[in-house]
Amino acid sequence: MTPNNIQSIDIKLQQLKNRRALLLAQHGATERKRITRQAVIIGKWVMAKRPELVTEIAGMLERDQDRAVFKMPLVAAAGQVAPGISHVDIQLPLDDDAEPTTIC
Repeated sequence: MTPNNIQSIDIKLQQLKNRRALLLAQHGATERKRITRQAVIIGKWVMAKRPELVTEIAGMLERDQDRAVFKMPLVAAAGQVAPGISHVDIQLPLDDDAEPTTIC
């Protein structure tokens, strides 16, 4: 084989690898869209047939962006204490032989 043949084979191999990567990415995107559509259909069914589940699920949401979808009040901002929590106890050992000390 001549160097030109080897170079042309290398170019063709790189093109095939690029094409494979593109096809895999397209397949992944198609599959994600299918799963999302499936979730939407199931969600619509639950909302229509079992509204009590929607209320229960909405009550368990913690992320602000999820709560906003259900028009619920946002969770306390970072750094603020959530309602009902007044303090946190943390036990830290001073060294291997010492008893843990409680910090409030």
